[in-house]
Amino acid sequence: MSSATKTDYPIVMRMQGMHPRNLAGYEKHRTRSGGDHGHCERTLMAHNRRLIGSKTWAQDAWDEIQDMRHANHLLELEQLRRRRRKTELKNALFRGPRDPWRATRHGPLREIILTVNKEWFEKDLTEFFGESGPTREMQFEARATEWLLTNFGDDCVHARADLDETAYHIHAVIIPRAVTVDGRRMLQPAVHPLIRSYEKAQDSVGEWFAAIGLQRGKRRKQALREALKHNRKVREARANGAVDPGTEVTLPEHRDHVSPRKWRESKEIELATRDKVVKKAEETLAAEKSALADQERTVTQQQQDAQSVLDVAAAVAEGRVDVVPDTDETARQDAQVDTTSPVRLLFGRALAVLRQRARKEARAELADEFSQIAAADAALLEIAKTLPEKARQRLAQARRSLSLPLNALRRRLSPARFDDVDRGSDEKT
Repeated sequence: MSSATKTDYPIVMRMQGMHPRNLAGYEKHRTRSGGDHGHCERTLMAHNRRLIGSKTWAQDAWDEIQDMRHANHLLELEQLRRRRRKTELKNALFRGPRDPWRATRHGPLREIILTVNKEWFEKDLTEFFGESGPTREMQFEARATEWLLTNFGDDCVHARADLDETAYHIHAVIIPRAVTVDGRRMLQPAVHPLIRSYEKAQDSVGEWFAAIGLQRGKRRKQALREALKHNRKVREARANGAVDPGTEVTLPEHRDHVSPRKWRESKEIELATRDKVVKKAEETLAAEKSALADQERTVTQQQQDAQSVLDVAAAVAEGRVDVVPDTDETARQDAQVDTTSPVRLLFGRALAVLRQRARKEARAELADEFSQIAAADAALLEIAKTLPEKARQRLAQARRSLSLPLNALRRRLSPARFDDVDRGSDEKT
């Protein structure tokens, strides 16, 4: 038999109040026919087993509690008749049966849960080695059943083992039956010492399960009481002017049991909040990436513009003024707006203006020179009239050899000015 020899796994016992109206919801959860089953493994639901009580235990318990109500009411009416309390009898008839328990926040019933950390069950090697002894689940189940029947007897109307959740555990329901001095049947949790004192219940379960290697859980309540007592003494000593009143100790952390449903709800809220934070961070990161890409494009464009300035400046310094295409034609200039650097366009326009200005100045100088040539030619014509015939012919031949380049120059300077100019009579001959 593979029995547990370690004592570093505490037995977990939790006890909480329960109202009779909760029996139906309890049964729905037990049979997995309603409620929250998100923490249950569907393939293992068929392995859950009943340990104490009948299949109809919940209905039987409800019927018994209703019988208590009506029996107590009949007993009250009989006692009032016997005592001839007519007014109270009338009020009792009008009021009807009362609940057979004292109204409390926790309820008259008790639900008990027994379990151990799942690692304790997972470290069981009985089946692995093929031993014939009981497994840890069997040992735990047997000890739990004995503890419930020994301490609560017939008041433990139900117990079951759940194997479809994270760790093996046992649920039990206690109906604390009692009979008062006047014969009323009531539900009184304090009738059981282990319900009356939670510390005693923890001590009892720790001693009972020590046989299979489990130990009692930490004494948190006792540690809290001792810490509060110590701090109170320290404060009193300090108020009385003690030389060394001591120091206050930190109170033990308070731990509340949270149901699986509430735990999952809190985790879902936590995950949803985390998803929102991650989504917002992703959106912020995407915006930052987009802004960084825009900045990189801007820097690249600025670098290209700076390089264009340097290239154009170097070209101008070398005397190359044709760094951009001629912008005299409007269509070509508009076509190059999207492909040509703004710097090149700026320099190109400036150079185009300079070229046009240089052309105008050169044309003006050539026009002046041409006027002087024309005046000299007119003077030659006057002189030729006084020369002999042969000299005039030689002079006319010389002027004809110069007429073609002079006419071309005349058309380039001002085509509209010189196209209709008649040649002289000597030139025609």
